[in-house]
This record gives sequence, C-alpha cells and structure tokens, in this order.
Amino acid sequence: MLVRGESCTGKTRTVFEAVHACLKDWQLVFPKNARRLLALLDADALTPRTVLWLDEAQNFLTGTDGEEAAAALHSRLEQPGPFVILGTLWPQYHRTLTATPEHGRDAHPRARALLNQVEPVDVPVSFTSAALRNPLVHCDRSLATAVSTSTGGKITQTLAAGPQLVDHYHQATSHSPCGHAVITAAMDARRLGHTSPLPAALLKAAAPGYLTGQQRAAADPDTWFADALAYAQERVMGVAAALEPVGDPDGMGALPDVYRLSDYLDHHARTIRNESFPPGSFWTAARDHAAGTSDVEALAEAADHRGRYRIAADLYQRAADAGGPGALAELAWRRGRTGDLDGAEHLYQRLIDAGDTGALAELAHLRQRAGDLDGAETLAQRAADAGDTGPLVELAWRRGEAGDLDGAERLARRAADTGNINALVRLARRREEAGDLDGAERLARRAADIAGRDAVIRLARARERAGDAEGAKRWRRFEP
Repeated sequence: MLVRGESCTGKTRTVFEAVHACLKDWQLVFPKNARRLLALLDADALTPRTVLWLDEAQNFLTGTDGEEAAAALHSRLEQPGPFVILGTLWPQYHRTLTATPEHGRDAHPRARALLNQVEPVDVPVSFTSAALRNPLVHCDRSLATAVSTSTGGKITQTLAAGPQLVDHYHQATSHSPCGHAVITAAMDARRLGHTSPLPAALLKAAAPGYLTGQQRAAADPDTWFADALAYAQERVMGVAAALEPVGDPDGMGALPDVYRLSDYLDHHARTIRNESFPPGSFWTAARDHAAGTSDVEALAEAADHRGRYRIAADLYQRAADAGGPGALAELAWRRGRTGDLDGAEHLYQRLIDAGDTGALAELAHLRQRAGDLDGAETLAQRAADAGDTGPLVELAWRRGEAGDLDGAERLARRAADTGNINALVRLARRREEAGDLDGAERLARRAADIAGRDAVIRLARARERAGDAEGAKRWRRFEP
C-alpha cells in the first residue's frame, strides 16, 4: 500500500490512522534506513501479521542500497502472509522511481517493478470547504488556529510547518538579523492594517529601525536587503515561508517587488507583538511606501492611537490626496478641532460634493461652534432632508439653552416632521420648567401625535425621577 502526497499533507497521519483502525493487533516494524531494512529481510524477521512501515519510502528505494532493498521487498511479498508493506512517498519521487528509462540508462528497474504493482492512495493537498465547516474542527484549539491561518484549506501544512516557521523567525536574531528585521516589519505592517501585498520598498525602509547600531554597522550596504529577503523567503519543511510571492491576478508569474506575510506568522505577531511600538523608521516607511489608500488610512489610525500624531496627519493627508473619504473626514475633523475652520470647511465641502451626507452634519456642527447659527441651520436642514436629523435636534437644544425658545421650537418642529421628536420632548420639558405650561402642553401634544404615547411617557418618567408626582400626572394626561 502506497500513500502518495506532497510534503506535510498528512501522509504519515493517514497511514497511522489506517493501521490503528484496521491492523491494531499486528506487529509494527519501523526500520530507520535501507541498511536496517535489508538486515531485517535477510534475517527473515518479518513474520506474518506484520506491518512494515516505510515512511518517506524514497529514503529506502534510492541511494547505494535502494535497488537491493527494492528487490528484497519484492521477494518478501511473494512469501506467505498476511503481510503488509505501508509506504509514503512524494509525487515527484514516485515519478522519478517509476519513469520509463531513456537511452538504455535504467537507474531504478527494481524500484519501478515494485512500485508498479501498487495503485497509490493520493492524499489531497488541501481540505474542502465542507470538511473545514465540520463543528468538530473548531473544538480543537490547534485545528481552529490552523484553519484560521491557512490559505486554500492547507491546514496540515500549517500544523506541520507553522511552529517551525515561528522558530525560523526567532532564530534569525542570531544568524540573520536583517532577515529578522524584514520579517518583523512585515508583521507590524500587517497587524496595523496594511492588508494589501507588502511593497519591498516599505520593508527595506522600515527594517533598519529594528536593528541595533552594531547590527547596522555590520551589514553590507549592497547586499543586506537581498540576503534578508532570501532568508524571509526560505521555505521551511519545503512548504511555508515567512514572505511568499504574490501571483499576478492578470497573468502568469508573481508580481514584482511585493510579498505576502505568512498567515501563521501574522497570527503569531498579533500575540507576541500586540503591545509593541514599531520604530520611527516603520512609520516613515509606511508614509512613503504603503500601497493602497485603505492601507494608508488604517496605518494613519494606528499611528494616531500610538501617539504618532505628525505621522498620522501625514498619512491621512496622503490618503486624502488619493481621494480616501475616511481620510478627508478625519482631516476635516482635525482641522476643525485645532481652529482651522476654513481648512475644515473646505474638506467637508469636498465630501459633500462627493455625496457624503454625513459631512453636512459635521459642517453644520462646525458652523454652529463658530457661532454661525443661520449657516448651521441651512446645513442642518439639508442633512435632515438627506435623512440625518441630529444636527437639527442639536441646534434646537442650543437655541433653547441660549434662551431662544421660539427659534428652538421652530427647529424642533422641523426635526419632528421627519420623525425625530427628541427636540420636541426636550423643549416641552424646558417650557414646563420655565412655567409655560400651555406651551409645554402644545409641544407634548405635537410629540404625541407623531410618536404616540412614548413621547409623553418619557416626559412623565422624567418628572417622576425628579420627584415631581404632580408633574408626572399632568404629562400622563396627554397620552393618546
């Protein structure tokens, strides 16, 4: 029986489960190399009801003893049984060992004769989506992590190579510090929001900040980055690398000068570097080389949260220049907060021109804070027409605070006409507190007409909380 599959696809585990399920009470013999296998066969030590396990069978069928071992195995299969030989083999080795010889040169005739008797059982490279949706998968922490950090359902490769990949990264601190720096820069970029493929220029500019002065001094200016990339792209166990190439979506081959961080290392980084602050070189590199507008916006937010305000402003400006609406809104808010009302209004107007109704509300707030209540009212009405009555409600409240109850009522009624009675309820309460019970009743009835008993219940409960039982009773009279 031959189980064939790529590296780390689960061949050995498949064989183990088969033996455990079907041949549990048989002897198991597991020779370490071809020489020991030959010794067992020569001694006729493999009795019936024995499983001979040849893991990575190419190690037994190639080399100086390979042909002799193949012939001896063939002979044993002709003797009385029952007797099982179980082998695992990579597809490329199977092709090599079974290929028809060319020009009379036959390097593996006996291995080919042995293997040609077998119909291989192929282990697929990846699991299907349906298999990965099995609830049992997510009951095991290691499997759940492998599913979340694997691409294309290749969870066995992640289980096999993930820990070794982490070790490969940590070991780089001693024998490839530049490689470690480049991988760490990629980890920080991903965890802080750069989801597009990582430009080589970003990694190169960021890496020096992750090195000590002594390490930078020892680096060859001409070759350090190429050497670091080579280390980062070295495939661990033949299946996984810290930095992977990115396929061209419109053609064949890989996109030049961009890389994708291993999902497993990304997951690892969010644990070990969750509280780490990237060096200044990282932020400068992000500002100068981050790829897409959404990546720049995400990095700007990350910089802001970490107190890198100047870098955050530069990143937001770059994203805004590229037309990022989120960055435009953030810059407008920042300029308004720092007193640059003209600059903020200019940016909000760009958003409004692009159809962003939320910017109408923000600009209304800005005009309001500047004391331009008439301008704020015009914008608040436009925002209400677009479905956002918040600015009208706030303006009504501010006019009420300033003593302009008639102006506040006018705005409150306009907000109520679109279904928002909050300003009417507030104003009714204010008129009541001012002793204008007729005005309060008029507003309460209007609110009740629009929103039903909810409006007056809110007013009644407010009086109850204030200890005014008579006032609460008065409001409840207005219930429809």
